[in-house]
Amino acid sequence: MYSSRILLNQTQIEAINWKNYGRNETGLCDLSRNDLLISISALKDLFHLENLDQEPRYTREGIRYGKAFYNALKTKILDSLPGGTDSRDNLMVFPQHAVAVKNGQIRLYPTMAGSYRDNEIGELDRFAVSILKLGEPVLLYCTDKSGLWCFIRTAQVYGWVFRDFLALEPDEIRWQQYCNNREYAVTADSRKKLNYIDFNGRRQIQTLWMGTRLPLYDITEQNLLLGIPARDKRGNLVFQQILTKRDGGLIPGTMPMSVQNIISQAKKMLGEPYGWGGSGFRRDCTSFAADVYAVFGLLLPRNSSEQLQMYGIKHSPMETGMKKEFLAGLTPGSLLYCEGHVMLYLGEEAGQMQMLHNTYAIGIPANDRLIPHKIRRVVQGTLSQHRVGGETFFDAVNAIWAPDHQKRFLLCGWSSGE
Repeated sequence: MYSSRILLNQTQIEAINWKNYGRNETGLCDLSRNDLLISISALKDLFHLENLDQEPRYTREGIRYGKAFYNALKTKILDSLPGGTDSRDNLMVFPQHAVAVKNGQIRLYPTMAGSYRDNEIGELDRFAVSILKLGEPVLLYCTDKSGLWCFIRTAQVYGWVFRDFLALEPDEIRWQQYCNNREYAVTADSRKKLNYIDFNGRRQIQTLWMGTRLPLYDITEQNLLLGIPARDKRGNLVFQQILTKRDGGLIPGTMPMSVQNIISQAKKMLGEPYGWGGSGFRRDCTSFAADVYAVFGLLLPRNSSEQLQMYGIKHSPMETGMKKEFLAGLTPGSLLYCEGHVMLYLGEEAGQMQMLHNTYAIGIPANDRLIPHKIRRVVQGTLSQHRVGGETFFDAVNAIWAPDHQKRFLLCGWSSGE
């Protein structure tokens, strides 16, 4: 039985979020700030055009992309700049404020064409970045000539999404109020279906991902009155009020952060399939961890390398005996990091350190070698299991983030890794 003691209160969680906003390496951003304009030159850097054709990539059908595909994509991206390809690099771009009116995929480039390595065809789409969640605030920097795609940033990532997935908020004061709204409901289920009739009399079904926040207008013992973001005829943001039952799938405000609640939230995803960068509307290892902690109000960076830059990260000793001692006192619900991967620690059972993670593959020992086994789902395992590269997860762990350690960091002002 896990403890129900509160590890961090909401004030402490908000303080950690603010600390992480201040670290450029985390990639996190407070979108309510009014100083987020960017130069054309900096915007071009965010497009990652130099990475487009660095290695052979293939379609889902196994056909290798050629120069014509990449050249067309580069032209499409550069034409989306204010002023087109002739834009001056020192010209400043003022972002528009917007809110997601439906879930969507955030892509590295403005295309739904998949990009696969030769040994991952049809499995890991390297153009996938993340999932854009209903109600998520974003900054919109530019739109392509077709009006189909736009380049945005969320609190965690930059990328391209379909323009129709967004509604604009032209009033900056209302925008800041929305970003800083403290009256909201958060989704506690892994996925929850919301059925309602929209302004036009059409039935809508929206999927709410764990951690999705929606404005909350009223609460009764049996119901929640929510605000569902939508687009008016001009494409601007409006809200439709929806009455939904209080069934535990949506909760008022954030959930108290305890070990019991962290583990309970994580286990709701057991068996769910793996999706690199949100491809197929599925989670990967970092979005699995981020969605768990989002229920408590903590914002995690998108990638594991960025999560390692968070306030309060502690680096693990690598010597076996010292690492065992280091991990032995770790609170269940803590995050374990190894290169390119994150796991959620469950504690020790029958002499084995248990963890929960969303993994693409592990290594299965067979005589004197390891056989790659594609799990591709959320599973419970032990740190004695092997990664595909050969080392055990225990040996690979190089850092942790423990919620019960953060109070000391906040009080003492320790920096990451100290």
